[in-house]
Amino acid sequence: MDTSGPIEQRQRLHGDVSTWGAIAEEISAMAPACDTVAFMTSAAMFAFVLTPLAFLIATLTMYLEVNTLYHLSKHHASAGGYYGYISTALGSRSAILSGFIYVMYQGVSTAAIPIYVAGILLPGIVLYFFHITLPVWIWIPFILIFIIAPIILAIFGIRPQMKYVKFASAFEVAFLAILGLIIIMRSPDNTLQVFNPLAWKSYSAEFNPIGGPFAGLGLGMIFGLTSFIGYGGSAPLGEEVRVYKSITRSLVLGLLIVGAVLTEVAYALTVGWGVNRMTSFSSAAIPGVIVATLYTGIAGGLMLSLVAFNSAFSDGVAMQANAGRVYFSMARDRVVPEAFSKISKRFGSPYIALIFIAIVSVIMSIIVPFSIELAMGYPPLYLITSHNISNIDNVLEYSFDMLSTMALVGLISVHLMLNTSVMTLFRRLKEKHVGFHLITHPIEHYILPAIATAVFIFVLYESIVPPVFPITQAVEITAVYVVLMVIYIIFLSRKDPDAVKNAGRRVNIISEEEMEDPAKGK
Repeated sequence: MDTSGPIEQRQRLHGDVSTWGAIAEEISAMAPACDTVAFMTSAAMFAFVLTPLAFLIATLTMYLEVNTLYHLSKHHASAGGYYGYISTALGSRSAILSGFIYVMYQGVSTAAIPIYVAGILLPGIVLYFFHITLPVWIWIPFILIFIIAPIILAIFGIRPQMKYVKFASAFEVAFLAILGLIIIMRSPDNTLQVFNPLAWKSYSAEFNPIGGPFAGLGLGMIFGLTSFIGYGGSAPLGEEVRVYKSITRSLVLGLLIVGAVLTEVAYALTVGWGVNRMTSFSSAAIPGVIVATLYTGIAGGLMLSLVAFNSAFSDGVAMQANAGRVYFSMARDRVVPEAFSKISKRFGSPYIALIFIAIVSVIMSIIVPFSIELAMGYPPLYLITSHNISNIDNVLEYSFDMLSTMALVGLISVHLMLNTSVMTLFRRLKEKHVGFHLITHPIEHYILPAIATAVFIFVLYESIVPPVFPITQAVEITAVYVVLMVIYIIFLSRKDPDAVKNAGRRVNIISEEEMEDPAKGK
């Protein structure tokens, strides 16, 4: 690597990512097929028949975030993604905190993949279709497939990564849309009442212990929103796209596609299973696969299984690649050790940062399940020595729920900062608006971000009150992590004030292009 020139000039990521490539990265990071077999099951544990409503509100909330990221992405583009957006609007200290939170929630979300997909889904599928019982420890070696293998692909560079995700994401959303339509057309239980929280007194016994139907809806929304944990996955490609506007387009189109498909599939699985039988939905290891098999035959069930496995793999590629790029950007700014800013001469990828993200994800995917087993009163190593599959599934489900909730709290925290960024940025810019923009300006830059913020706060509140294991514990752990990062930022501000001052601002492709050609800024 050439060591001449300032660090921000020589440590750049380069690529040739098209708009469709950026959209594919966005879709892959949200992994809709994986969400179908995982988060919908978890959401149904609390929302029951209101699961479609939980996903609808979650989708609409994230649609509001399209507005937020659309406006922020027009002012900043770099490998830092959200980290750069927030620095532009709120300042460097807030940006550093958002960077640490973003890397955390992408990492724990990656760690959750092998726990659920290989620990619950895979054994359930093999038993359901082939009547074979897999070892209870099968999820451990699958860490290699869902964490290590994806990071290797990410290290190989952006081009092979794009070739893979373009095909995988297109097939995934098309398959889910068609599958959902078939189930809806064949189901005898179609009803719009699944969107009415007051219409299900028959579920009072299930809703009352958790605070009523609205509390159940709020808890279900935790997993509805967690389905979008990878949203913004194209933002860290800011230095690798052909045209920076591709990021803005992908942030809009990627979410519109995934949100519509997930809402459709959530409704399809609920009416396909039976609106009066949703108490048994979450207790089944593979309810989504069972519904697909019921309405489309064994071929449909197996196809959903394969698409979900592929979705989990592509999710691991996208989320780790994104987290690695943000960490690379922070290292380039000297916020974290500069070793993480090294770029592979052969592949052009931030390989040290990517390896670090993979190591953290592997550690979390192992530590959390064995900690949960102890918290639930089981002896050490119960997960690999017990033959009680039901208990093992419970431990792994709770482990998945804990990691997913940590990811959600991280997502909410960062998006609260993003929404504040929009309002702050456009108040500071003091742009002049005339005509129709006099009406749309306050709506786009203040009202919509405020509504999204209110929904996020509601979901966060429902995850704490009343206390529910392991949801509440996940919130507490994340809060401790945030406090520790704040302490680190205070320490760094005293040790290297220049690094903190310039964090997230050293590289901004949009500003640089506007300096080269002022017409582009108009």
